[in-house]
Amino acid sequence: MSRSAPPPPPPRPQTQPVSERSLTQFLTVLGRAVRLRCPHCGQAPVLISWGKIHERCAHCHFRFERSSDSYFTGAMFFNLITAEFLFAVGMGTAIVAMWPDINWDYLTYGAVGGLAITPIVLYPFSKVLYLTVDTFMRPVRPEECDPTNTRWTRTGV
Repeated sequence: MSRSAPPPPPPRPQTQPVSERSLTQFLTVLGRAVRLRCPHCGQAPVLISWGKIHERCAHCHFRFERSSDSYFTGAMFFNLITAEFLFAVGMGTAIVAMWPDINWDYLTYGAVGGLAITPIVLYPFSKVLYLTVDTFMRPVRPEECDPTNTRWTRTGV
């Protein structure tokens, strides 16, 4: 009794190659975020004023709000994490610097003031940082740079 060979697997569909993300690319887009520039091209500023963003990049036409009206909710998360990280570093540094005679009253009042001010100061940076991380994790598609594309809020483009 002869057994026939199993049928060959179906051909795989052609897919576009995914570009490899590297540390150099991450540092490049992070530098753009620190300068508050477009994470896609690095040319035009993202912000109009404190916390308000342009709709699109003036240079590459990349749409900054990538999906829906609540897109920048993630920026609040980045703001909170950054503020708490800076609080922990600042508190640790202050304790080490004042050791062994720590004035806990000054440290407590300074921490409350710092935690109240830091998120406000970091607000515009958190929006740009969130947009930068998002474009690094989800690379920009051509339709996101098309100024005639107005269906972005319904389709998540």
